[in-house]
Amino acid sequence: MSSTERPATAEPHLVRPRLNALLDESARHAVTLIQAGPGWGKTTLAADWAGGRLHPVAWLTLSRRHATVPAFCSAVAAALKAAFPQPPAAGRFGVSDEAGLRRLTAGFGSAVPMVLDDLHTIAGSPAVRVLAGLVRRRPPGLHLVLISRDTPDLPLHIPRSAGGLTVIGAGDLRFDEPEAAALIPLLAPATDAAALARLAEGWPLALRLAAGQHEAIGDYLAREVIAKQSTAVRRFLMRTSIVEEVSPGLADALTGSTGSRRILAALDRSTGLLSGDRYHGELRAEARRMLEREAPDQVTELHARAARWYAGRHMAAEALRHAADAEDWDFVSHLVVTLAPGLSLSAYRPVFAGALRRIPPELMLTTPEFIVCAAMLVGFDGDFQEVGILVERARQLLAGRPGTEHLAVASMLDVFEAGAVMRMTGDMPALVAATTRILDRMRDTDPRVLPIAPQIAAVAKIMKGMGLIWTLQIEDAYRHLRDGMAEARELGMPLTAANAEGHLALLAYFDGFLSEAERLACASFQQAEELGATGTVQATAAYLALALVEVERDRLAEAQTLLRNVRRSEADPPEATFAVVAMLIRVHMALAAGDHAAATSALRQARAEAVPSLRAPLIARWFDGVQCEIDLLAAAPARVVERLGDATALSPHEMVVLGRARLALGDQEGGEELLTRATIGTGPLGAVSAWIVLALSAEARGDTARAKVAAARAAALAEPEGITRHFRVLGAEHLRNPKPEQTLPEPLSERELEVLRFLPTVLAAHEIADELGISVNTVKAHMRSIYRKLGVARRREAVIRAGELDLIQ
Repeated sequence: MSSTERPATAEPHLVRPRLNALLDESARHAVTLIQAGPGWGKTTLAADWAGGRLHPVAWLTLSRRHATVPAFCSAVAAALKAAFPQPPAAGRFGVSDEAGLRRLTAGFGSAVPMVLDDLHTIAGSPAVRVLAGLVRRRPPGLHLVLISRDTPDLPLHIPRSAGGLTVIGAGDLRFDEPEAAALIPLLAPATDAAALARLAEGWPLALRLAAGQHEAIGDYLAREVIAKQSTAVRRFLMRTSIVEEVSPGLADALTGSTGSRRILAALDRSTGLLSGDRYHGELRAEARRMLEREAPDQVTELHARAARWYAGRHMAAEALRHAADAEDWDFVSHLVVTLAPGLSLSAYRPVFAGALRRIPPELMLTTPEFIVCAAMLVGFDGDFQEVGILVERARQLLAGRPGTEHLAVASMLDVFEAGAVMRMTGDMPALVAATTRILDRMRDTDPRVLPIAPQIAAVAKIMKGMGLIWTLQIEDAYRHLRDGMAEARELGMPLTAANAEGHLALLAYFDGFLSEAERLACASFQQAEELGATGTVQATAAYLALALVEVERDRLAEAQTLLRNVRRSEADPPEATFAVVAMLIRVHMALAAGDHAAATSALRQARAEAVPSLRAPLIARWFDGVQCEIDLLAAAPARVVERLGDATALSPHEMVVLGRARLALGDQEGGEELLTRATIGTGPLGAVSAWIVLALSAEARGDTARAKVAAARAAALAEPEGITRHFRVLGAEHLRNPKPEQTLPEPLSERELEVLRFLPTVLAAHEIADELGISVNTVKAHMRSIYRKLGVARRREAVIRAGELDLIQ
């Protein structure tokens, strides 16, 4: 093919309108530069554009034979003659010097496009001086389209300053997703288009080569890209291929030089195969293969250098991965203790676990740091029985070490011990005390001395919140869990945050807010699912909360399914409190089915399976509460009165069951007084059952008006929460439909209605203010006005009253 012929486009071919339009627009300028490395479709683009124009385009494919001035000038003239057979006014095509070329191009009446392909082949030659003169003088009869692998040594600043330069680079030539999706079926109809597009990363040649044979990409890169670099650059590519992202600083560390920024910039210009700090995947893979072939003895050392560079910048996951690849196990154990423990509860959990599993088993008990690694592996496998033995062994090895050297290990061991208390013994007061000591120590520890102090504090805060739940210190539990969850998220420990959110869901259930419990539990589960951790102990609280919600909504099959998931997520042995809660849910399910024998059996099993060391006041109260329900189902109200009659500070549930017992024994005044108390200042779950029993009691007395009001209140509270079980088990399904016909004498304002929406949630006033973008004082003023208009004195009363009036959906 003659050098003045326009190359044919490769078939199958995809027309790219966005780039053709860009070239059309650039034709109004003096110079267009299409510059990118090999394989980016520069020539294909220009040929397609030229072939689609109504007017001719002159074409010259350059080579080294055009490096002299006469050869270049006569070749340009020949290309112009091929496109425009008639010479321009006062011009002739037979030229061999710069002056004749200037006269020829000046003779054209309007600018004609002239494509100079493969400009890099004459780099540094005398011919470039002639081309530079054309660029500098901007002949009006010529529009230059320059195609080059490298940035040409031309005075492009001149047309650029006048707005007469268009540059099309690799970023423009890269196939976007729609273009790749359109081309791949043309190249290989039976190919996985998505996989091929990911492999090519927008590089046009890779799309074509991979459609035929994947190995062809590596061969092309080796011959046309890597082999044409200098020895120094080839060595640079190989040494930096061990990392996924190659910043100048990291490249300096890997190569032992200081010129990496310049080399990376040059590689980007000449190949287009860099995106930010990342090599094209296939370029990196080929460079890595070359490293393995030509310098395999350097691989370990390069990984060790990368590990220490990342560690110095607190990039724990990358440091740990490269330390493991370097088989530097001492450094791996050092990182686990000093920098990376939070990874075990993050999206990098698989990386963390993978690094630990590569440590030779014979090292695992040799140092306190390795024992921490072993204890973490125990946690990953869900088997916590060995934790106590491991912790004791580590403490023995720590004895005698200076304080600053053993601080990190000792802090990790403290967390392990607290976790073992929670999971194995169930001694919740001891857990609260242990985590309080950890938090006090972390508060006094300088993070510069112990970089993982914030992570340890976040974990300890959440664990303390868990302990506070079971010791009935509810407000403190909320505060520790919320604060710990926020800190864990900020520190990049989403699985820890998900665990906290699951426990907040349990708290919302205990407070009687099913919708909030469901929202929190689903958010916790979704986070665990994104991390591939739905089968871990961190997901158990969410499963339990959702199962409890499903029971109250009378969806027992769904609750049963969730309990099966609980079994899959439990540790070995299961967490002491959760094992009991799972059994108590079975008691609730049996009660919902009206099966006295099954409920009694499940409660007996729950008590039997509780470890002797379990100290959890909430669980003890829960045992008594379900026993009272069993007694009521067995028509034995006197047992309930005997158990709860002298108790103080009754929970809403306890008020309801005791009120029902007193009514059954004929104590109407005492029973209704307890039930009325249960409707005030409590969540919807307790209030619904109290209003139902009050409605049934009024019906039994023939007090239709009072029964109607109580039923309406029960229905209004139950509907938004989806509460159905109590209506059925109490024989009051006929009470679910009535609605109150009430209006407010003074309606709520729009802003008050906005604030009202948040009152059923667990958000405090300052958090509501943050959500609405107003001050906390404004929120409090609105709340006082809401209480006045609703005729209530407390927040929960306002929620109940608003539900009666259908102000809260």
